[in-house]
Amino acid sequence: MNAAHAAPAGASAEGPRLDEALAESFDYRVKGAPAEASAWPADAVARSGWGALDGSLTLPLLVLKESALEHNIAVMADYCQRHGVSLAPHAKTPVAPQIVARQMAAGAWGITVANFHQARLFRRAGMTRILLANQLLSRAELAWVAGELADPGFQFWALVDSLAGAELMETHLASSGSAARLDVLIELGLPGGRCGCRTVDEATMLADRIAGLPHLRLAGVEAYENVLGTEDFEASTARVDGLLDDLHRLADELDAQDRFADAGEIIVSAGGSIYFDRVIARLGGPWDLSRPVRVVLRSGAYVAHDAAEYDRLSPFGGRRSASEAARLEQALELWAVVQSIPEPGLAVLSFGKRDAAHDRGLPIPFAAARNGEVRTLDPGELTVTALNDHHARARLAGSSPLRVGDLVGLHISHPCTSFDKFPFVPLVDDAYRVREVIRCYL
Repeated sequence: MNAAHAAPAGASAEGPRLDEALAESFDYRVKGAPAEASAWPADAVARSGWGALDGSLTLPLLVLKESALEHNIAVMADYCQRHGVSLAPHAKTPVAPQIVARQMAAGAWGITVANFHQARLFRRAGMTRILLANQLLSRAELAWVAGELADPGFQFWALVDSLAGAELMETHLASSGSAARLDVLIELGLPGGRCGCRTVDEATMLADRIAGLPHLRLAGVEAYENVLGTEDFEASTARVDGLLDDLHRLADELDAQDRFADAGEIIVSAGGSIYFDRVIARLGGPWDLSRPVRVVLRSGAYVAHDAAEYDRLSPFGGRRSASEAARLEQALELWAVVQSIPEPGLAVLSFGKRDAAHDRGLPIPFAAARNGEVRTLDPGELTVTALNDHHARARLAGSSPLRVGDLVGLHISHPCTSFDKFPFVPLVDDAYRVREVIRCYL
């Protein structure tokens, strides 16, 4: 039987409810808040008249440029629409219902989360379609999921990669007293990688066992290809293609064995923010299975992008093809003060490891501001060389006009470990006027 490739769908319900996030106070308890002790409800910030760089807020400060955010969301939404795949953006990057609401409004099919905390957060915010790109093995967590599945409008998927994991999930679901069946995706992994069955044969044996478990329903297959290093990008790309080809073969074999008999459609999912073009090339179809196939892309870091690894390797960055006119933009900026120039060639800035991502490279200075005037830094004018907890040391060119008290703007090297440094991130326009405060739940 030939099945048509499932076209991407928009949000099946309204996006997240934002009442709780917007009701939280932006006040002295969080970095970046104004110096006065007043508490500002997040939904009142747009009326504040604050500027991110005019002294209204305290530094160091992480800001999100609204124009870049909207651009990135639109670029990825258009890309998925053109290639006939569904987008479930990985919400772990900002963990922010306000950003997910924008992604859903742009046509996202659902969202991806990394752990139970994020699943519960976004369910509480009103999400009706959640893919947990991880295994769920705790009795209490599975009981919660079983309770939520009593809502016929809620769809939830989790991963499984072993007989032991499947049987543990079955035991906990059975003990919950619920008749709900949990949709699971078999994860295929790489030797030396992270989770996932190491071979197609191993995954096929797991599917055989799942067929006998009354509380689990096999809904598809999944892989995460972004675990490979990028030092030898050509070799890593070849391994990614091999993994995705194996995932395709696994879906074919399981369908031939009628392992998806209870599924209305077959979910095939992969995709970080570096190799998603390979996912399209290897899994984008057409498919010839017994029921429709929905290819679900789970990229997340694209929403903010960065100025380092992602910008260099993304299909919408340094690897952009001639057919893709759009380029993602750096949406996150970290601003700090020049605290000291204690000797020639050294500037000390007012941020450190507690304020900036540094797991994939140090922040990259790109601009300076004085008295509200922003200028682009010259190449090599300022380079961050080391971080302490709350100080950054930077090499300063002798010709630089920077002086103590100036502000410095820096692009970041990894969005996922940038958002988690600031529970509230001002959303600013291109003139750095604050339009909103984004609540990030770390």
